[in-house]
Formats: sequence, C-alpha cells, structure tokens
Amino acid sequence: MPHIDIRNVVKRFDTADGPVHAFGPATIAVERGEFVSLVGPSGCGKSTLLLMIAGLLAPSDGSISVDGRIVAGTRTDVGIMFQDNTLVPWRSVRRNIELQLELRGMDPRGSRARIDTLLETVGLHDFANRAPFELSGGMQQRAAFCQAMVHEPDTVLLDEPLGKLDAMTREKIRADLQRLWLQTRTTVLLVTHSIEEAVQLSSKVCIITPRPGRLDGVIDINLPWPRDITVKRSPEFAAYVSEIGDVFHRYGEI
Repeated sequence: MPHIDIRNVVKRFDTADGPVHAFGPATIAVERGEFVSLVGPSGCGKSTLLLMIAGLLAPSDGSISVDGRIVAGTRTDVGIMFQDNTLVPWRSVRRNIELQLELRGMDPRGSRARIDTLLETVGLHDFANRAPFELSGGMQQRAAFCQAMVHEPDTVLLDEPLGKLDAMTREKIRADLQRLWLQTRTTVLLVTHSIEEAVQLSSKVCIITPRPGRLDGVIDINLPWPRDITVKRSPEFAAYVSEIGDVFHRYGEI
C-alpha cells in the first residue's frame, strides 16, 4: 500500500463561462519517505494536486488516500510551504515557528529542542529572535520551512517555495532541504518548474503535461546522496535533465 495513493484524480472548477478542466486524470503512488517532484508548465494543475492531497480541495473525480484512508477533509498531519511565506510580521522567527504548534493545540515549550535543531540546520539559529522584516528573502523561506517541519509531519508539501529567490540563494536552500530530508526521511512532494531542481532533490520525478495536467511519466532518479556540485556535474545528472527536458520540448513548452 503506498503512503499516498492518488487514483484517477480529476479536478474541474465551475466558472461563469462553464466548467474548467484543471487537472487529471492522474494516478500516482508515493511511498513513505520518498522525495517526489511534480514538474510541469504553469497552469497544469500541480499546485491544485497538492491542495487536494492536503484536503484543502476535493477531487471532482477519483480519490486520494493516505495509508489506506481516503482524504475527506483538511489534514493537520501535513506541513505546507508556499512560494510566499506565511510569517506574521509581529512575531520573531522563533515565535512564528511556535505559532504552528499553538494552532494545533500543542505546547511550544515541549518543542524548544526541536526548534533549535531546525534553526541550526538551516543556519538561522543566530536570527531566532529577529523579526521577518529583518531577514533576507532566502532567510524568510528557511524560517517558513522550519514552520512546515516543526510538528514533525508525515508529509511535507512544497509549492514552488524557491521560485522567487535568486540563483545562489536557491542553491543554498536546496542544500538545506536536502540535508533535512536526509536526516528525517519525511515524505516530501515538491512542485517546481525547474528540471534541474527536481533531479537534484528527488528520488522520483513525476512529469505533468500542459493543462489539463496528466501524468506523462515517472522517472526514478538513481544518483548518490548528497547531491552536491560533483554529482550535478556528472554525465548521469545531465542525462536525467536532458531526458525530462526532451518531454517538455515535445509539448512545445521549452
């Protein structure tokens, strides 16, 4: 039984001009502890699928189950990180992270060691008491990732979290994400437009077609961990990037 079982899922939205077919049908199996990337062009429904996995949207057809249980409402056992962070300006970095625990009825005092470890892992320990406006965009995204991880979720959903960052900052945060995943082996689903990012971070890449997004194929990424600059310069890495790029070239997307 897959950890996340997406079966023939379709999503349509009702609009003033009639129904819009946004995603599917698609069937995807995600095993526990995998890092899975969803790669596809803008508007293909990748983010819509994440919202359905989180229980924030209901499928129009098909089903999504987690450990054999159908997702029928909002899940509180997931961590979610969006392109725009959800930090509140009147709280420090530490207090923003604690907010996720408070919203779940958990006592933050019991998680101080966990918060310290997360902050240390992403290089924010010295900025724990700073306000969000005192941080760079990359540091804000690191704090948001700590928010998503602090309650030790079974699944983390990342919706293009690095899309607005410059190339050097993206590379640094990719390393942070990879290091945390290797430590925790939490199940991660990442939405990204970057083929290189997907290959670097993922154990498996799902290729999503232009809208309505369907699953074109799944590629297992058999490269050693951690995937540092040496791995990224290897012919094997380049071959994976080329293979996925050829699919989108066929669709006229690149």
